[in-house]
Amino acid sequence: MKLSSEGKRLLEHALTKRAWTLDKLSEQSNFSIATVKNFSARKKVSRITFVSLCNILEIDWEIASGEEANAAEELATSSLEEKKITSHSSLPSALQLDEDIIERVKERCRQRILEQHSRMRLLSGQEIRVDQLYVDVWLLERPEHTYIDSTESLLNSFDCEGDRLALSKRIQRNPGFEIAKRSSRLIILGKPGSGKTTFLKHLAVDWCKGEFQLEKIAVLIELRQICGKDWSLISAISKELDLKEKKEILFLLEQGKFLVMMDGLDEVSTDELRRIVKDQLKQISESYPEGNRFILTCRTQIIETNLSGFTFVEVADFNPQQVRQFVLNWFTENEQSETRIKEQWKKVEIATINQPDLRELTATPVLLSLMCWILQDQREIPTNRGWLYRKGIRLLLSRWNKEKEIEGWEVGTEVYRNLSFKEKELLLIEIAAHKFENPKNFVLFDEDELIEQISRRLKLTNEQDLIAVLKAIETQHGLLIERADELWSFSHLTFQEYFTVQWLTQLSSHQLASKIANWQWQEVVKQLVRSQQPADRLLRLIKQAIDKSIEQELDIQFFLSWLLQKSDSIRTNYKSAAIRAFYFSLAVIHARDRDLVLASDPDHAIAIAHALALIYILTLAFDLDHTFVQILDLDCTFDLGLDHTFACVLDHTFACILDRALDLHVPDLEHSLKLELALYDFALAFALARALTIDRAPDPDRTYARVYALALDIDRTLDFDRFSIRAPDLSTDLISCLRQLRNKLPTSRQSTEIQRWWLLYGVQWIEQLRQVMIEHRNIGHDWQFTPEQKQQLQQYYEANKFLVKLMKITGSVTEDCRTEIEDGLLLPWTELQRRQPHLYGELE
Repeated sequence: MKLSSEGKRLLEHALTKRAWTLDKLSEQSNFSIATVKNFSARKKVSRITFVSLCNILEIDWEIASGEEANAAEELATSSLEEKKITSHSSLPSALQLDEDIIERVKERCRQRILEQHSRMRLLSGQEIRVDQLYVDVWLLERPEHTYIDSTESLLNSFDCEGDRLALSKRIQRNPGFEIAKRSSRLIILGKPGSGKTTFLKHLAVDWCKGEFQLEKIAVLIELRQICGKDWSLISAISKELDLKEKKEILFLLEQGKFLVMMDGLDEVSTDELRRIVKDQLKQISESYPEGNRFILTCRTQIIETNLSGFTFVEVADFNPQQVRQFVLNWFTENEQSETRIKEQWKKVEIATINQPDLRELTATPVLLSLMCWILQDQREIPTNRGWLYRKGIRLLLSRWNKEKEIEGWEVGTEVYRNLSFKEKELLLIEIAAHKFENPKNFVLFDEDELIEQISRRLKLTNEQDLIAVLKAIETQHGLLIERADELWSFSHLTFQEYFTVQWLTQLSSHQLASKIANWQWQEVVKQLVRSQQPADRLLRLIKQAIDKSIEQELDIQFFLSWLLQKSDSIRTNYKSAAIRAFYFSLAVIHARDRDLVLASDPDHAIAIAHALALIYILTLAFDLDHTFVQILDLDCTFDLGLDHTFACVLDHTFACILDRALDLHVPDLEHSLKLELALYDFALAFALARALTIDRAPDPDRTYARVYALALDIDRTLDFDRFSIRAPDLSTDLISCLRQLRNKLPTSRQSTEIQRWWLLYGVQWIEQLRQVMIEHRNIGHDWQFTPEQKQQLQQYYEANKFLVKLMKITGSVTEDCRTEIEDGLLLPWTELQRRQPHLYGELE
């Protein structure tokens, strides 16, 4: 209904008479300012809204609407409920209903509820009795009197760790049945798939069995069926009761006879329709006796103002007993034998014990149902969590939930229905990736940005079709949901993270490295980590993406296998990851040297190369284990702008490091020796790196200087000889071989003779040194990486270094997650599969 021209005049007169503004009218009527503005602008509003506002203003609503007298009379007859709400007029005594009529109405309600709501359809398409699922709820403090109207205000109430958005502080856990029994007006909130609908239908079935509010007449209304602005709560109740006379409904309301259960306020298709539902619920609950009971479910708090007298509760996560009962019931309903049912439960129990991160999948009915479905389909629960999600999402996207189709979205749902599984998955991956690369936050999406992505991906232009596709994703799979008006998110953060991982792992190592090397991208990730503390999930997905980027590179995987073997031979009290970082760098500095000495000034380039090698070797190791690098006493910075004297400074610094190593006084002798072995390898690698640059010397004098420096490098390795008795790994054969190599170096002081010797025997001498290092210390291998592989190794190293820096951000990661990530740093894929099968999959 809307105001006529005469109605507009009456409205202005009434406002002037009372000295009211539209804001004041909104406050007095408890209608939103948007609704009041629509009314005053002669736009259509619901009948109940129109009549209520006219009554408050003491305007004859029939005249204000411009209806003819006979039409007005007809409207008055068909809208007695609105008149009751606004004027509280008494009903004629002739409408008294006897107990026989009430019992017949109850019986029809019982039959309807048992037929339509006594069973729940699972993700697999199979059904289970709702009375087998018992759900506890958290009793909440009353939410603040604020409306969630922006991304910022919604995020302020977001509990990332618990994946709880716009939900108040929890007070205590109480049995849901007890809460419903003592609360006549109840709002049930909760995460998607948490069991709100199950709980509501459970109460309805309990009423049918005489176990809950037997004296009431129960109706259960599925709000997602609303498709028009002329929807009326009274009409919806009348339809459920199959009563033609609305006067009878009004009488029963007057007598306090109703138990009205309304499911899925968040599933109502538009904000305007949601407001109509809330307004009518508010008006009816306040206008009739408190004997009537009202229960409403909603995914999250999208209620503009508190409904007077309503208690807010939140559906709690399953506890271990509920998990067990759900699984047993799930497989019982699938007609499996008792023995088989117990075997299936045992598999779930063992999986969650062995893989603690799978426990969150058991917290809500929808995800636990997904796990059971996969178990039934695959006959086992995969230990690879990523594989489990991939299988579960494939099952979700491949299934079309016809029961949840919404009228009015036919075009969009048809477009979405015709997409293949891969096309649907790519759309969701693109949505997750866009959020990761362009985050104002890591959780919420504006509806406009989602529509833009859908338009770009599916080549659609009609806005109605685009919104329809978005609604189809929400209603058919529950992967995206509307948290508040035009604010969306993935229903569970685990789904968003899965799709983000898929995007990251599809990037080439070059693409990934370019992003990690981009300081702006790094700053975005750092900001995400700081805002999502603890950011375990985010850091895990970055770690997995880094490892995935080189999974198929066989030469690099072979190199990492060697790295693991070598680092394991150096068993110290320092972190294993720091030792691996140390040897990783030792093995690749040759490639860095070779590249840098091609610069226009070879001597300067060599000095830079050696300086960078030292920094490179120690940077990641330092980040992982500060005390390990402190022992090396390299707390200095290098100025890469120094001239040729820089090489002398470098040699002095390196000599100081080795001298300090020789003078170590560590109480734990074995610990000290193991560290010395690592430093010994350091010295050998440094000597080999220097030798590989000698043939780049442009003239005899420089060749002489470098061979002389190389001789000093070998002398330093021989200084470790006095430790060989205590450190049997430094064999006498190794010392003997190094002495022989040292003696082969020319002793002449003639630059031309030394250069001639090096040209004749230098390559052979280097190869002999390399073979000694390989045989006795398992280092010095010529990996013969291609330029592309060298770049990949560099990128891989830098990516891991960035990941470690993220973990150093205060509060960024839990201790368990930190340990897990460090344990998996710089490991080959097969070892990751062995150590962390829940993340990387089991070995074949």
